[in-house]
Amino acid sequence: MNFCLSARHWFALLPLYVCLAADPVVWAQQAEMAGVKVKFADYQGPATLSAETPNNHELLIHVDPRSERQPLTLRVELPISGRNAWPAVDVEVLDPSRRAMSVRRSGIEWHKLLIPVPARRGTYVVHIVDPPGDRPQPLPEERRQVTDVTTGLSATISKWYDDRRAALSIRFDDSHPTHLSKAIPILREYGFRGTFMVNPGGHPPNSRKRSAFENHRSEWGACARRGDQEFANHSLHHCGALDDESMEHQIGEASRAIWAIFPEKSKLLALNLGGGTQWETTRTLRYYLDKYHLFDASANSTGMDDMYGNRVAAFRGLLERHIERGLWYKVHYHYIGEGLSSTEANFRAALDIAKEHEAELWIAGMADIHKYQTERRCVALAFENKGERRVILRLLCSTDPELYDQPLTIDVTLPQLWATERVAVTDQKARKIDTRRATTSEEVTLRFDVPPVDSEYTIEISGASLQGPPESEY
Repeated sequence: MNFCLSARHWFALLPLYVCLAADPVVWAQQAEMAGVKVKFADYQGPATLSAETPNNHELLIHVDPRSERQPLTLRVELPISGRNAWPAVDVEVLDPSRRAMSVRRSGIEWHKLLIPVPARRGTYVVHIVDPPGDRPQPLPEERRQVTDVTTGLSATISKWYDDRRAALSIRFDDSHPTHLSKAIPILREYGFRGTFMVNPGGHPPNSRKRSAFENHRSEWGACARRGDQEFANHSLHHCGALDDESMEHQIGEASRAIWAIFPEKSKLLALNLGGGTQWETTRTLRYYLDKYHLFDASANSTGMDDMYGNRVAAFRGLLERHIERGLWYKVHYHYIGEGLSSTEANFRAALDIAKEHEAELWIAGMADIHKYQTERRCVALAFENKGERRVILRLLCSTDPELYDQPLTIDVTLPQLWATERVAVTDQKARKIDTRRATTSEEVTLRFDVPPVDSEYTIEISGASLQGPPESEY
């Protein structure tokens, strides 16, 4: 039979053809799009899935169990870098009824989700939840640099405290006894400040044995009173959690224990839930961060345990690259000593390298550095001219001073006619601010530190006349 369609018949069938050809649903056992990876965990049966991203930071996963009768587990990995990066701490998962689901994650890989689902056809939503409440909003970089047209005076907020080129934090996990016997005394020898991720619980769950922290609680208290080292939240017992209630307990009680040790300090702490731990919750990590005044300190840290090999050489290379690029370099240790995760010799060798670069580095606690970064992003400068000899510098800062209390460094570049020794900086109560001179071949800078709060500073030159060029002999 000779079968032929006229042009009119082809146009009549075209909508059906387009519909079939454009169907985006491809059923398989894994999918990848815009950097998001979805698949069944450890499964080879008949069930299939498909996925789509209808909006930015929203993922729909369609599950068809087919003949499968046993529960399934979805494994979702979200990109955390690049143009498609997801803010993993704000991610929530909804079931087909649009109720929040319990999701399992690793303590240091919050972007990797394990989602248990029943053997029923349904669609699951992975999306970000906007953080609740008002938050300080980052401002454009140009708001942190101002120039007074009349005097030529200019001011800027240094990228790092004391205008260092880069920052370094040295972290220690698990509140091990060698932190007290080795790490802290050695850090004090070098004049460095470390961050100690502690597990401040007493008896671990279902155990009569006291925790390492409990066995040395008085020593940790003495360290806290001295105030030269920083403590951070590593959860109460480093054991993970299987539901919302236990996760709340592990994170919340750890924060409260540290606050009690530092009653007069900011409550803002670094949080690292710990490698090898598993956490199940229906909530976003942001919920716990906000409630207990925490920031996530899990990512982008170099492990310094000897088992990784060539740690001292790796530290030198990475540190120098971070200094060159003006970045924050983070490293972390576990136990210090012979036969432990890091030998004392290797620990000291790394600190020797840091000491070589001390003039370029701000070596500080993780919370100190995080505070400075956040405050600087949320601050603006403005000048008010009061004549050729005096200007008012205004600092406008939107962070909460109860939490964000790390002083900021301001550099004021003086006009050529202003003699440095005759310039004074005073606060709103006419109290003199301590300044230090930072001179380059081209300009003279006055540097001083200020609290991150709304404030005014008067910059004034005294004397009968401004400094001028030397008079000619003729």
